[in-house]
Amino acid sequence: MKVLVAMSGGVDSTVSAYLLKKEGHEVIGVNFAFVGAGPHATVGVHATIGVHATVGASYASPLNKELTEISEKLNIKIIYKDYRSEFQNKIIKSFVDNYEHGITPNPCAICNPTMKFEKLLEVMREENCDMIATGHYANIALVGASYASPNRYCIKKSLNQQKDQSYMLYRLTQDQLSHIIFPLSDMDKNDVRKIATELGLKVANQKDSQDICFINAGASPTIGTNATVGANACGAHVGASYARPLDYKEFIKRYEFGTDYREKIARGILKEDEILSRPYFKKGEFVDLDGKVLGYHNGIINYTIGQRKGLNIAFGERKFVVRIDASKNQIVLGDNDDLMSSDFKIRDVVFSGHDEDVIGKKFYAKLRYRHDGTPCEVVGANATVGANACGARVLTCHLSSPVRAITPGQSAVFYHEDGRVMFGGILI
Repeated sequence: MKVLVAMSGGVDSTVSAYLLKKEGHEVIGVNFAFVGAGPHATVGVHATIGVHATVGASYASPLNKELTEISEKLNIKIIYKDYRSEFQNKIIKSFVDNYEHGITPNPCAICNPTMKFEKLLEVMREENCDMIATGHYANIALVGASYASPNRYCIKKSLNQQKDQSYMLYRLTQDQLSHIIFPLSDMDKNDVRKIATELGLKVANQKDSQDICFINAGASPTIGTNATVGANACGAHVGASYARPLDYKEFIKRYEFGTDYREKIARGILKEDEILSRPYFKKGEFVDLDGKVLGYHNGIINYTIGQRKGLNIAFGERKFVVRIDASKNQIVLGDNDDLMSSDFKIRDVVFSGHDEDVIGKKFYAKLRYRHDGTPCEVVGANATVGANACGARVLTCHLSSPVRAITPGQSAVFYHEDGRVMFGGILI
C-alpha cells in the first residue's frame, strides 16, 4: 500500500513513517507550511527532497535540516506544500474574530478537518496514494449496524490516555476518516522516543509542543519563524485553564496593525490611542453578577472564563472571570462556585459515531482537552429550525455533575463508554 505521511520533523510523525515503511508500505512524506516565513519559502511551491528528489536549481530546498535528515535516514521522499495564505484566511482570521468578540476559540479542532486532513487527502490523490497517516495518538473505529449508518467511521480514544488526541479530531469527515492510519494509536511515548533514538534521530528527545502552532516565540500572521505544521502541531490545547491571553493579545495586535506596529508607534505613524480605541482593547467595567461596578479592566481580549490572575484589582476575596459580555464591554466577576455549571448548549454539531437521534440519550462529554469527561444527557434541541429538531445543530445538554468554567468557543465532544467519539459541537 502507498501511504502519505504528514511530516512535521517531530518524533511522532517520523516514527509513524518508519513503522509504516517497516511494515512494507511505500511511504511518501509531506510537510505543510501553514505559518511563518522561511528563508526559501515561496507561496504555492511544491518541492520534494530525498529519493527521486525534484528540487529545482532555482531555489534551495524549503525543508529544514531536521526533515532533510529524516528523509535521508528513512530513505523516503518528502514533499513540501505551502498553504500559508489559505491558513490565514480560514483559521487565523476566525481565531482573531473569536477573541475580539470575547470567545475563547479552539482553532485546532477547526484546522484538522478544514486544513490539515483536507490537504492531506488532496496530496494523497495527487500522488496516487491509498491512505494518509499522521502521528496522532487516536484510533479509527467502524460503527456497527446497530446505528443508522452501518459503515460509519468515527474517532476512538487512544489507550494511551496521557497522549490521547481524539478530542481535537472529532470534526473529521467520513471521507477523511476512511483514509486515515494512526501508526502510534495506542503506543507509549517513551517507546516512540526509544525507536527514534535507535534510528539515531536528533528529534528523539524533542519536547512536545504545548502551544497553538501559530502562537509561538517570534511568530506572527505574516512573518516569523519558519514554522511548519505536521502530524501533531494541532494537538495542543486552548481553553479556560490553559489560554495565555498576553500572547494572544500581542499576536492580534500584529494581525490588526502589522508586525512593525511598535516601530509605527515610535515613528508617530500609529498612535497608541488608535489601538486602545478598538472595542476589544478598550478599557471597560468589571461588574459582579448583579451588575454592580467593581473596577475597570484593560480590554476584553485579555481575559478568559475561569481566570483569576492578571485581573489587577484588589478584592477581600478571590474573584474569577465568570462571563465576558463583549456587547457591553464588561467582564463579569464572581466566586469559584459561580463557575460551576451542569447545563450548556452546543452549535455546529457534527455526528460521526452516532446518528442525529440523540435526544434523551446519555454519553460522556469532554468540555476541554484535559477534561476527563463527565456523564451527560442530551435533553433538547433547537426545534425552531426545520422539521428535524437535531437538524438545527443546536443541542441542550445536562451533566450529571457540575463542571468548572464551561467556556464559549471551546468544543464539547461526546463519547460512548467504549471510547468512541459519537458527536461534538462548539460551546455557546
